[in-house]
Amino acid sequence: MNQRTHKWLLYWSIWMLLGLYMATMDLTRFPSANFIGHLLPMNLLQNIAWGLGGLGVIAIARHWPLVEFNRRELKNWSIELLACAVIAALSLVLLWAVNLMYVEQPYLEKMLANPGQSLMRFFSMYFHVSLLLMWAVLGGWHSMHIYQKYRQREVEAAQLESRLAQAQNAALQMQLRPHFLFNTLNSISALIHSDADKADRMVSGLADLLRMTLDSGSSQQIPLSREIAIIDAYLNIELIRFQDRLQASIEVPATCQNALVPAFLLQPLVENSIKHGVADNVNLSTIDIRVRQEDQWLILEVLDNGKGLGTRTRNGNGCGMGIGTQNTEARLQLLYQSQHSFTLENIPGLGTRALVRIPFTLT
Repeated sequence: MNQRTHKWLLYWSIWMLLGLYMATMDLTRFPSANFIGHLLPMNLLQNIAWGLGGLGVIAIARHWPLVEFNRRELKNWSIELLACAVIAALSLVLLWAVNLMYVEQPYLEKMLANPGQSLMRFFSMYFHVSLLLMWAVLGGWHSMHIYQKYRQREVEAAQLESRLAQAQNAALQMQLRPHFLFNTLNSISALIHSDADKADRMVSGLADLLRMTLDSGSSQQIPLSREIAIIDAYLNIELIRFQDRLQASIEVPATCQNALVPAFLLQPLVENSIKHGVADNVNLSTIDIRVRQEDQWLILEVLDNGKGLGTRTRNGNGCGMGIGTQNTEARLQLLYQSQHSFTLENIPGLGTRALVRIPFTLT
């Protein structure tokens, strides 16, 4: 059933229910009357006449719509209210004709002997009811029309906000790529003269990493398995750079492999750990990436055994204010609003932990 058919059925169902109500009301006044053969069909036909009048009111309202409730709409208000009075009167002519079909013969002859007087008497009894019903149709139509416009504006505003968030997230994501590329090339540059073989391996690893990065395109979210593959390639480059000073592990349950995560979510967090937890550490450094599901949440952790945050500035969530972490927080906010958390914190005696919690959604 399409929306138009649904509206028609709803409109006429209301009039039929009103006709049934009026028939039962007449039955309380005339208990001896034939309900099925007389009162019910008469009231249903009369409400069909009112329903046809209501269609006229709706046509007038569409032609002279009310946009706002102010003085500029006074002309349209006047036209519509006057039209309701005229249509209410015309509807009563039809109701009077229906009434003639069901009155007993003596009363019918008396009414037809002086139809003008009979019609005026009918008007005096039912005009205010008829006018009230036409006003109800007018008010109902305007209420529905205003509500639909309000809902349409809400949808348009939500779509605009979504497109803006997508554009902002894409800009932030693109910001990460040259930043990461610069750092990696800087690492390669440091090895070119001291160890050409390692530099060559890093260039090869960088080529693989760039290929995977380009394959992800401009997607805002990618499967976790693809994000882990990018991180694995990145860590292979860093393992060449730091040799025996760095160890890395990645733990991802099979149930989480197809979970959706923001593209390039983990790379700046791992880079942050290397920059602040490994580069200045002469001893063996470790980076552990752990993923798990907790109810409807996907939890991602990046842990290192470095010196911790130290005196580095943090934001309100306890996150370091580096480019990578600022970018990560901004992207998470755009994608998930309040449905996420991101913290970067010291773990006494262990180092630093970056913890991200986002909704668990499968591809």
